[in-house]
Amino acid sequence: MAAALTVRAPDAAALLAAPGPTPTPQPSGSGFDFDRINPDPAAVPRSDLFYTLANAALFLGVVSAVAGLAAGAIAFGIGPIFGAHIISDRGKSMMWKAGLVAIVIGSTTTIISFLLTEI
Repeated sequence: MAAALTVRAPDAAALLAAPGPTPTPQPSGSGFDFDRINPDPAAVPRSDLFYTLANAALFLGVVSAVAGLAAGAIAFGIGPIFGAHIISDRGKSMMWKAGLVAIVIGSTTTIISFLLTEI
């Protein structure tokens, strides 16, 4: 059993030894060729499915932004009628947030369409 432990134990001298020298640099032509890497939409299998999912997500984002804007407007309008000004303030805040979301979603659509036409 003692012989098995000595065989498996690492050599302390090998662990404490200085590392070997660094490898010599190779000529510039033998490295990785980054010119062969470029974005290619044709290499993606079933890319039409990706575009369909992206369009569906953008549509749902616009619908939820419009719904949030409508709900905020309702809360902003109804709040003072019932004397609940906190509801009115939250409705105004909801309208601002929904408007910001609609701007972000709309600009995302524009940016994506610009990138797809330019590439």
